[in-house]
Amino acid sequence: MTALLLTLAALSIWLYQDAQRRQMNSPGAWVVLLCLLGPVALAAYWATRPLYQGEVRVGGRGWIMMRVFVVAVSAWAILFAAVFSVWLSAFMPLVAIFALFIGLGLFFAGGWVFVVALLLLAAWLIRDGQRVEVGPTHAALMGVPVPTYGDRLLKVIFLMGLLSVFIFTEPSHPEWIQESEWQSMPERLQL
Repeated sequence: MTALLLTLAALSIWLYQDAQRRQMNSPGAWVVLLCLLGPVALAAYWATRPLYQGEVRVGGRGWIMMRVFVVAVSAWAILFAAVFSVWLSAFMPLVAIFALFIGLGLFFAGGWVFVVALLLLAAWLIRDGQRVEVGPTHAALMGVPVPTYGDRLLKVIFLMGLLSVFIFTEPSHPEWIQESEWQSMPERLQL
């Protein structure tokens, strides 16, 4: 859980600084929305934030919101799966965890692909290819170049969050689980 909170904190800091750099009225409100609504707030922010000179947004707000929502939800699902696997390792051996995740992955992959495909199809249907926003879309950003680190920092935040899951999330073994139970399991099955 610590890793997820650290990832949310890093994402909140990035969003606050990005909103400030883009001269938005209330960057703190976007952070509160991010903490309350998660991927929905991130998608709304991405579709409405002012653009720097040289940035382009194509397809309209609905298309951009749906596309960013799918990416954000997928990233959060990967982080939660990583936390769940670390937590599960307190109860099961690694081989059983891999088997469980492969089985669940195959079961849910079809559903996940179906939902994502429906969302992207709906987004594509409402996509307006004629709607092109070219920066700067805010008078205060006139002549201001795009920051070099800018949006690439989101990939770093996600990868560091994923790494921190395995560093900061240590499985705690409950009292009723003993290491000897798993070691003696093959002997019990041979009886």
